[in-house]
Amino acid sequence: MATTLSFTLTLLFTDEVKDSGGNWQYASATGKESTTGAVIQLIATKRQVHSAGVPFPASALTATLMFAEHGTGVSPNMTLQGVHDLKSNDETGSVSAASPTHADYIGGAFAFDSKKGLLTISPRKG
Repeated sequence: MATTLSFTLTLLFTDEVKDSGGNWQYASATGKESTTGAVIQLIATKRQVHSAGVPFPASALTATLMFAEHGTGVSPNMTLQGVHDLKSNDETGSVSAASPTHADYIGGAFAFDSKKGLLTISPRKG
């Protein structure tokens, strides 16, 4: 049975691209799981939208985690989708897709605590 994963993330870079509807932010990080020591790379895209001059309190978030422990081919991975709170920089959502080795996490919740740099991913319930 899958267990909750906790990754300490180290930000590598962020880049912001503005357009007429708001802006896109791209980020990359590395991470290490606290129990297993699994190493990941994370790529995230955030979309902050302004509609008719009214800013939204959160941006849409999509992030992909790629696990380093693979031989050849596509690395084991998970895709997270949710929101990025613009005030706290915290993030919440769920796992929307995963490679077969991490399929038990699809539908599970995730949370990122920006002050601690801690990403927690829970397996789906039931």
